[in-house]
Amino acid sequence: MQTDKFEASIGNLGVTTTDFRGHSIQDVAKMATDKLISVSDTAPEPIKAQAHAFRELCQKVIAYYMQEAVNNHICTVCNQLEKQGQKDLANIIRRL
Repeated sequence: MQTDKFEASIGNLGVTTTDFRGHSIQDVAKMATDKLISVSDTAPEPIKAQAHAFRELCQKVIAYYMQEAVNNHICTVCNQLEKQGQKDLANIIRRL
């Protein structure tokens, strides 16, 4: 019987928790930005500054479009509720 060695790497893992709430849009945007963009500690200072500025901009763009997605999802849910005669429930959800 032949046995081959198998190696796998899953990269760095991190855990982010909250107390009595889900993650906010800003929390998730930061997690996404951290996953997409890393800035080397050994990079020259001007490049490091530019990378940090780019990272901040990306985080704001991600958060903006995540908020748009949430708003559109709420709109879709409320429209479906109204179609089913649940106008009061749709109004409650809109006010959340």
